[in-house]
Amino acid sequence: MFSPDMAGIHTLNSRGNVMLSTLREHFAWTDAQTFREVQHFHRDLLDILRAKRIDYASLRTALTPQPTKHEAAFLFDEHRCDNTFVPGVECADALFRALDPKTTHSILGGELVDDRDVIARPLLARSAVVAKDLDFKHPCFCYVLYVNNLSAGSVAAIDGKLRANKAYLGYVPCTYASLAKTFVSMHLVHLTIKQGGTVILGHEDDRPNTENHNLHLHDYTALGLRLKSLQSMYFSTFLSYKPEQMFLQESDDDLEIALRSMSEEVAPLAEFTVVIGDDKFDKYLKTAKLGKLRRAGLDGLTKADLEAAIREKLRMSYLYNMEWVDEDTYRLSKFNIMLEFPRQGGSPERTVVVLEYRPAERILKLITVS
Repeated sequence: MFSPDMAGIHTLNSRGNVMLSTLREHFAWTDAQTFREVQHFHRDLLDILRAKRIDYASLRTALTPQPTKHEAAFLFDEHRCDNTFVPGVECADALFRALDPKTTHSILGGELVDDRDVIARPLLARSAVVAKDLDFKHPCFCYVLYVNNLSAGSVAAIDGKLRANKAYLGYVPCTYASLAKTFVSMHLVHLTIKQGGTVILGHEDDRPNTENHNLHLHDYTALGLRLKSLQSMYFSTFLSYKPEQMFLQESDDDLEIALRSMSEEVAPLAEFTVVIGDDKFDKYLKTAKLGKLRRAGLDGLTKADLEAAIREKLRMSYLYNMEWVDEDTYRLSKFNIMLEFPRQGGSPERTVVVLEYRPAERILKLITVS
C-alpha cells in the first residue's frame, strides 16, 4: 500500500528514454507490477531531490506545458562560432547570459536533422523570426536551443540580447502546435533545468547521487550558476521536458508507461470515451468556464459535442501530472492534458483539461478545465 499523500508525477519520458518500456518487456511485468515499479522509482527520485534541497513541486513549470507561457527554439550557425570544436557550448553560453537569472526553464539542445537539405530551409523561412539570415551551410550545422516556460516579453528580450551574437540566426516560435515546432524539436536532447541561479542535470548512473558532477563542457560556474546533478536514469525519466509534437500514434511506449504510472489496472486509451457530468456541464463549464469555452469556440456545443471534441484532441497531447490517490474512502487516477483549439483571427486557445482515468468502465471523466 502506498502513502495517500504521494506526489503526482509531473512528466514521465518514455519517448526518448526506453528504460522503463525495456524493463517491462524483459521482465514481463504485469500492469500492477509496472505501476508499483514506476511509483517506487519516482519515490526514489523525490528522496534524491530532497537530499539536494530541490523542491520537486517547484519544477512543475519546467516539466509541463503552461497555457499562458511561451516556448521558443533559438537558432545558431555553428560555422560563425569562434569555438569551432564545440560550437554548441558557445551558443548555450550566450543563451544562459540572455536568460533572466530568476526564472525556471527546461533547456534542450541539438542540431537539425535533414540529411538531404530539403525540409529545413523552406520550413524555417515560413516560421522563423529571422534576426540575420538562414544561410547555414547545411541543417546539421544549425544548432538549436529550445526553451520553455517563457513570457512573451522574455522571448523578445532574449531575442534582442542574442542579436549581438554573430552566430545567432533567429528563433522559431514553438508555443503552439506546428510542423516547424515538431521538426526543430524532434531530435533534441535534454540539457538541463535552469531554476533561478541553479542548473540541474544528469550524471553517470554509476556515480552516487550524493555527488554533483558536470558531464557537460559548459562552465556553469563561470556563468555564475550553481550545479546540482543526479543519476541520468532519474533525470531522463522524470526531469526531461517533452515538446509536444504533431505526429502521435494512438498508442506508444510513452503513453503505455504513463498510464501504468497512475493505475494498477490499464486498458487501451483508444477504447475510452470522455464523459462530462450533467452538473459539471451546466453549473461549471457553462458558467465559471464559459469565457474559456467561448475563446476556444466551444461555447455553442452540446455536452455530447464537447465530449467528442475533447476526445478527438486527446492523442494530440502527452499526459502530464499523473496522480494516484489512495484514500480510505476512494481511489482516484487522474492526469492532465493540454488541448489546443484554433481561433479565427487570433492565436489558438490552449486549455488544460484534468481527466479521471477509469479503466474498468473505459471512461475518462472530466474533473476540471483551466
